[in-house]
Amino acid sequence: MRLACSSYSYHDDLDGGEMDVFEFLERAETDLPVDGVELIEEHLPDDDPETLSAVRETADSYDLDIACLSVFYNDFAKAARTDRREDVRTVTSWLDRADALGANVVRAFTGFPGLHDREHGDPAVWRDVARCLQECVDYAETCETTLAIENHNHDGLIRTADDVYEVRSRVNGELGLVLDLANYVDGRESIERTRHLADHVHAAYDAVDDRGADPDHPYYAEELRALVDTGYEGYVTLEWEGEADDREAVPRALAYLDDCLPA
Repeated sequence: MRLACSSYSYHDDLDGGEMDVFEFLERAETDLPVDGVELIEEHLPDDDPETLSAVRETADSYDLDIACLSVFYNDFAKAARTDRREDVRTVTSWLDRADALGANVVRAFTGFPGLHDREHGDPAVWRDVARCLQECVDYAETCETTLAIENHNHDGLIRTADDVYEVRSRVNGELGLVLDLANYVDGRESIERTRHLADHVHAAYDAVDDRGADPDHPYYAEELRALVDTGYEGYVTLEWEGEADDREAVPRALAYLDDCLPA
């Protein structure tokens, strides 16, 4: 199991133009205890083949894997079919681009019905999401990259283990899981039930203490050990979402996570 850093951890600098993706890759190599990175597609300067090739070559030059490419964002729970169709095109187009980048996983969302005044339990919502995901899964069979959906609380469709199993039961083919250790509404209960499904893992931080732990999620060390015991050999990505200075918080959090990994 290895560590990665999401470009979202520096989204203030990246969104504000104070850093670009190439500088992010340099920082990951020089300042952070990681073997890989996760790139938010919005942080790429362009999506043309020349730019994607340059990003991949830069990552290779720093001996960094592009562990995950995250679509930010798609929403298959939107009420309008035309909007859902556009999001299917977004996900499938980034599957192709992820292949060009050499990314291991493409992270996509299922949907956020609460954002569109739709009910989580509405059968029509689940049908809409499943139809969109089926198209994406079918398309992913033509790509090297694994398509994986992320559990998400708040207004997300898959916010418990039951939801994960339900959506997977509605789709034929290989649909992976990005297991976010912070994003189940029932916390570790659903983590326990879906840990073995993980193709990629997120450790989201809202705060960081002096040790480098997230006081809101004090179980990360135990969960990393449990992932190893499960046989997980992929990446754990830090997603820093807090208010503290990124340049201090991100290295501290990653140093803590690094210490939690088995020797």
